[in-house]
Amino acid sequence: MSYLNAYKTLYVKKYYGELDIQEKNYKIGLEKIAEAAISIAKMEVLLKDEELKLKDASDKTDLLIADIEKEAKKAKIKND
Repeated sequence: MSYLNAYKTLYVKKYYGELDIQEKNYKIGLEKIAEAAISIAKMEVLLKDEELKLKDASDKTDLLIADIEKEAKKAKIKND
């Protein structure tokens, strides 16, 4: 009888020990997922800001190219 109780105790310790490790790993995984979600949200905000800056710079570049083309046409007409 004591052999069965010893085996039962050993089995329960091993089984619950493995469950504790799995639970710990599961919780760590959930924490990492939550951290990643927060980081992604921050990056999305930064990306939107950078997209606005890029659009502004692109618009300025388009205006500059248009001005250069006008000046080039005027110079060509003047030289002809």
